[in-house]
Amino acid sequence: MAHLTMYDVRDLDLMLKLRDEQNDLGELTAEELADALGMSADTRAVAMRLAWMRRYGMLTFNAERRGWSLSKGGERVVASKLKAAQADRIEALDDGQMIDVMAHVTTRYRYGDPLIATLLRREFAYGTSPMRAQQNGRGRRRR
Repeated sequence: MAHLTMYDVRDLDLMLKLRDEQNDLGELTAEELADALGMSADTRAVAMRLAWMRRYGMLTFNAERRGWSLSKGGERVVASKLKAAQADRIEALDDGQMIDVMAHVTTRYRYGDPLIATLLRREFAYGTSPMRAQQNGRGRRRR
């Protein structure tokens, strides 16, 4: 059985895919999303991931139509995806300044919206996974 964990695909990427592929009702079934991801044979893995994302408040589920859609919080996150100019400004920061940025991120994690805190935690786990570093041909840095 295949899997679709947070280490395989970022939550934000799945939310963007759901938004891009949704029907006129703003929904997508697990089967339709699995097809869009090229995982037609692994609908169960996609459905399980969607259920977790719903549990965390990113998605909603219409049991009558079996349709998944972005929650209000999920819509907010997708709408606020970084624009190229914003990403360039972050990229221009030196390493020392990034420590200050991380201090602001952790403050938001502790005191902000629980959905945002969950997404921050999961994004950090995705980005720092040793498995991802190996996939990119990089091991853990040693100092």
